[in-house]
Amino acid sequence: MTSGHTGDMKTVTNPTTKVIRRIREILLPLAILIGFSATVHFVRLAWAITTHAASEQTAPVAIEAERHHVLLMQNSQVRVFALTLPPGAQSLVQHDHNYLTIQMEDHEVIMWKDGESPIPHFRLPMGGIHFFLGGSAQGIRNDTNTEYRDVTVEFLDPQVTTYGYRHESGQYEYGPNVTGPPVDSEGHFVNSINLEKAVASDVQLLPGESLPSAKGPQLLVAVTPLEFAASTDHTIAIKPGDFLWRNAGSAALPSASARRMRLAVIEFSKAK
Repeated sequence: MTSGHTGDMKTVTNPTTKVIRRIREILLPLAILIGFSATVHFVRLAWAITTHAASEQTAPVAIEAERHHVLLMQNSQVRVFALTLPPGAQSLVQHDHNYLTIQMEDHEVIMWKDGESPIPHFRLPMGGIHFFLGGSAQGIRNDTNTEYRDVTVEFLDPQVTTYGYRHESGQYEYGPNVTGPPVDSEGHFVNSINLEKAVASDVQLLPGESLPSAKGPQLLVAVTPLEFAASTDHTIAIKPGDFLWRNAGSAALPSASARRMRLAVIEFSKAK
């Protein structure tokens, strides 16, 4: 009878298996640590935005008293303000006059009227012009992590409005209050809103083109850097967010830039 001999059995581990196991032992804790750090960062950012917003004003104030608005100019036609909202900041302004805003960059904000819930989100395109009727308070909050900027133009004449006679309907009605998007964002365009006693236009000029002469008083607001040849030896340069006031009858301004130029043009009716 043959007797079998059984010795000690040893498990042979493949070297590749050892490497994979070792990598898992290193990567799993690292992934958990990274996920935890990202969660902590997100919670801190959300808490900071919420806390900052909660500390903002809750009652409407006059635009000239609101700390995020800076008065740039004032004349008999307009008051022009620069609005800058840091991340998490909000503004609640009582607007006694009709006004419009000009967007400096693509952005998303929350906007609401006083008494409404501060919930609706709006995507605002660079160069877009949005007209508002006065007589109420408007809130705006920046919940993103980048700065929000616009230029707000307040009209001192209440007859600058979207309410007027519409030939297509034969009635007095409110017209469009927002400029439409350009058909070709890289080409020449002029998109306008009729404000009865004024016209507000989103304009893009190509190299070699000119801004036409001013029939009535004009306010120009730069969305991109502007360069105009005022004469053979003088160039007018305007930074984004800055402005130029032109009197009625001002001559055409040829572009002196090698790049496309985007600007808002608000032209008022010529005084009779």
